[in-house]
Parts: sequence; C-alpha cells; structure tokens
Amino acid sequence: MASVGDFDSKRDLNSLRFSYQHHARKLLSNLNETRKIPDLCDAYITIDGTCIPVQKSVLSAASQYLRALFSYNKNQQQHDGKMCINLDSLNVGAKTFERILDYIYTAQVLLEPENIQDLLQAADLLLLTDLKDTCCEFLQGCISPHNCIGIREFTARLSCPWIHLRVTQYLDEHFREATYSEEFLRLPADEVHALLIRDTIQVRVEEDVMDSIIRWYRWDMVSRKAQMSWLLNKCIRVGFLSDQAISRLRQDDANPDALEEVAQVLDALRQDPRQDRRRGLQQVLVVCGGEGQAVESQEEIEAKATTRCVRINKSQSSPNCVWIDLAPMLTPRTGHCVVEVGGFLYAVGGRDQHCRILNTGEKYNPNTNTWTAIAPMEHGRVGFGLVAIDDSIYALGGSNDMTDPLTSMEVYNVFTNKWRPLPDMVLKRVWSAFAAADKKIYVIAGGIVGKFYEAVECFDTRTESWLSVSPLRERRCDARAVAVENDIYVFGGFRHIECPGAVQSGHSLKFCGTEVYMSKNDYWVSVQNRHGAPGLCIMNERSHICGAVYDGEDVLVVGELDVGNSVHCVRAFNRHTNTWQCLVQNLPTHQQRYQCCLLSIPLAVLAELYPRREDAASTK
Repeated sequence: MASVGDFDSKRDLNSLRFSYQHHARKLLSNLNETRKIPDLCDAYITIDGTCIPVQKSVLSAASQYLRALFSYNKNQQQHDGKMCINLDSLNVGAKTFERILDYIYTAQVLLEPENIQDLLQAADLLLLTDLKDTCCEFLQGCISPHNCIGIREFTARLSCPWIHLRVTQYLDEHFREATYSEEFLRLPADEVHALLIRDTIQVRVEEDVMDSIIRWYRWDMVSRKAQMSWLLNKCIRVGFLSDQAISRLRQDDANPDALEEVAQVLDALRQDPRQDRRRGLQQVLVVCGGEGQAVESQEEIEAKATTRCVRINKSQSSPNCVWIDLAPMLTPRTGHCVVEVGGFLYAVGGRDQHCRILNTGEKYNPNTNTWTAIAPMEHGRVGFGLVAIDDSIYALGGSNDMTDPLTSMEVYNVFTNKWRPLPDMVLKRVWSAFAAADKKIYVIAGGIVGKFYEAVECFDTRTESWLSVSPLRERRCDARAVAVENDIYVFGGFRHIECPGAVQSGHSLKFCGTEVYMSKNDYWVSVQNRHGAPGLCIMNERSHICGAVYDGEDVLVVGELDVGNSVHCVRAFNRHTNTWQCLVQNLPTHQQRYQCCLLSIPLAVLAELYPRREDAASTK
C-alpha cells in the first residue's frame, strides 16, 4: 500500500489536486506484464526469424522511428489479424531487440563490452536518444589501446561526435601502444596515412612513427611493399629522425633492398625544411580578455581582447616564464567566462569596451590559432557562471543590466551550435563560484547589492533538477571554485568585515580563506596552511583571484597573489601535502581580471608563434 509520503497535494477552497509520485513507474511495470499476453498486444514485429508481439502505443511513445512505421505503413502484412512490421533491414538481432524492448518497458539495460556495439547501433537506428547516450557513456569507459581505432571508426559511422572526439584524443595520447594492436595492423594504407600525418599524435621520438610503419608492413610484406615506401616518404618527419634510426632501417632484415631505397629517400628529405614540423601537444595555461591600460591612454582602463598562454613547468628553478601571444578574441570582453571542451576554448558573455553586456560567444581553435563566432545566448550575462560537462556548456545566473541578478540557465551543445533553456536557479545572485563534479553543477556563494551568501545550490544535469546542499562555512562573493575528482575547492572571494573570522584592518571587505566540499558526506572543511608554511597569499585587498584549474596533480590558482615581498601569477596547491608553490611569478602585461583555463596546443603552432623559443618550448 502506498504511504502518505508518496503523494503530493495542493488544496484550494473546494478542490484538491494531488499527484502520486510512483504512478508512471507502476503503470510501466504493469504494461511490461501485459506485453507478455498476446491478446493484449496489437501488433507484431518480425526480426531475425522471430515474431515478437508488441504494443504499438508504448513503442511509438519510446521511438519516433517505430511511431512512423506504425503510423504510415497501413498496408503492412498481417499476422493473426494484426499489423506485422519486418525489421530485418536494420540488421538488428532478435536478442538485441529483446533487450531494447526490456529497456523501453523497465528503463533498465545491462551493458557489457560484448553487447555494447549492438545496442548502440540499434539505439541509433531506432532513434532512442537516451539509450544511445547511455551506451556512448559506457563505451567511453571501454576505450583501450587495442580497441580505440575500431571504436573511432564505429562512432564516426554512427554519428557519436563526442565519443569520436574523445577516442581520437585517446588514440593521439596512446599512439605508440595502439600501433601494436591488430586493428592498426589490418588498416588499409590510406587510413594509416590519415592517422600518421596528424600533428596531434604524441610520440617520444619520430622513430616511433617509423617503427609503426615497419610493423604494419611486416603484417603483409607481399602486398605492402610499395605502400610501405609511400607511407615512409609521406608520413615521416625526417627532420626529427636520428642518423641511428636511418642506419637501423638499412640493417632491417624484413626486405633489405626496399628499405635501403627508402633510407636513401629519407636522407634526401632531411634537407627539406618542411620536415621540421613538430608533432604532439603542449598543455598551457591560457588567459584571455579582462581589463588593462588603454593603448592610446595609460590613464584609461579598457576591456581587452588579448589572449596569451604560458607553459607551466613545475621542475624549473625560476618562476619567471614567457607569455606567448595568441590570436586575440573577436570582441574585447571583461566579466566574461571561458571553458575548454574537446580541445577548444569557448569565451562567452561579459561586457565590451563600451560597457555593453554581451550575449555573444566565440570559439578558439588551437590547431589554427583562430577564433570564430558561435551562436549567441538568449540572455546577455556578466558576473555569471560557465561550466562544461561532456559536450555541453552551461551558462548560469549573472546579470544583464548590472543591477538585477538573473536566475535563468541555458545550455549550449558544441556540435549543434544551439542553446536551449533549463530550469531557473532558486536564488538570485551574481559573482558566485561555479564548479561541476559527477555531472552536477554547484553554484556557490555570491550575492546581491548589500548582501553576501554562503548558500550552495546543486543542479543535476541527468534529472535537470535543483536541490540545496550544505552551505559554505564562510559567506563570500567573487570567489573561484574548481572540482578535484568529486570534491570542490573554493578559493578567495571577499566578505564583509562583520563575517566571523575576518581579519580586522579598517576596511569593509576582506579576502576569504580556502574551503573544500566533500560531496560524499555533504560538508565543507576549511583548509588550513601547514604550520609555518606559506599559504596562497596574504589576505588583503591587493590579492585577486582570476581563476582556479586542476591539472590532474595540483590545483593552480591564477591571478594577482600578494605574498608579501612580491606578487605571483600562478601558485600550485598540493592537496596531499597541503603546501603551496609558485609556478609563474611574472604577470601578463597590461592585463588584469582575465579569465583562464588549461588548453593543449600543438607544438607546431607554438613554434610558429614564438619560433625563437622553439627549442626551449619543447624541452622545458
């Protein structure tokens, strides 16, 4: 029997409106029982020699493809006086279709490496979007060096762009291991060529590429002799090939005559300067936009379109690093937000040099060092949040008139180039901190005129619903947050002097300390410095945090960080030892209040942008 807690009700003077929370689930469960009774089914589907009784209304509600078949195929063959649809043309097995039916009626499906490709293909053909997304998420966890080439081809064929992009990145990172797989060795020459000519594959030395071609040739030496020579000539960047590698090629016993001929060609190619284009990616810290001195007047402050990057090197002895200018944004922006998705940088919103609040956005392509415009948001926003989860970018809150905060939220798909609205936030506030963990978005602190908050809201992107979680220990505004696995670190921000624990110095606002949210237990903990060890910075008005990013090892806090005797730009926090280290001391010139994120840029592009530092950029 249902309990009272299972019902929601709303009573007016003469009526009562109620809803039973489990009604839909129970109805679906009962329909699942009735589909096993042929008299209660009104159609048949024949597939792979099996005749399956079905209910047209349920299948039509689940699949637009099946709805079209049932609605517009009135002259289909009959079985026991009922419509009979043949799905053999889909090449979906009866067992796979039975699993699809179980999912439609129960919302449950068992995904395994053995069945994932069949289920994904069936979900794609039947237009079962939710199931397809679930399969793609599972498939991403199955990627390994021995199957990544096949998954890459499979996801391209089924139009799964996000997984295709992720598996391509995985292949680039694990290129050497992948070339030992049977999938690579069975590829035709043109597909091997397409893989090996790319700038983004990451190898220790160019010999790794040469060795992969020799392995591919050994798989079928009879038919691949001419193709092997062509691949070595077209794919090897001879400028990075050592004398020892070419000598070893001459001594290979696979086919001495053929390899000697190739070695002579490679020797000749070493004189061609085009052979010096580097392979691989370099992770850098990118800063873009913000404010700074106007070019024409040193007394004026203007919004900036400037974009720069710096390589983070934790082992170098000097924290004075070289900032490299990238292509500027199409529009000067300050108060904007940036995120990285799929190897591209997205900058959205903010205000321009004329103080207009922007709804526009743009995308930076590190492979070409160019910006292009993307679809505009529904609302202009400043002081808002921008977070990325998979191939979606979420814009939350902020203000579009510099006074009244927004509660609206919208999401952008990087492949469709479209925004759509989502449920509003509960609390009106600007200059909050934002982070995403476990496919949930956290909106942390912030404020309105005259009031700061410690409240934290959480948006679950899977259910598209909001809920409240434990508040911060210390209210604040204009802080920065970053997810580290499933925990969230919050740095800086400002608070009123009246807040508990404030450092008194005669000013009304003070710099806030660091807190970490343990999502598993739903509570916040203040992060204290080790006894006697230097912390993030001095808690005064000279310090300002522009951003916080996680590089897989440490949290990098970026901004203008006053440490007493100097101001640092990037400081790294090691959460295991609870210690801080200066990584970049020198600030970007004439650029403050910028936004930042980590991005991987091809070494070939960096070498072109700063050719005199080419060797240093590749070895530091």
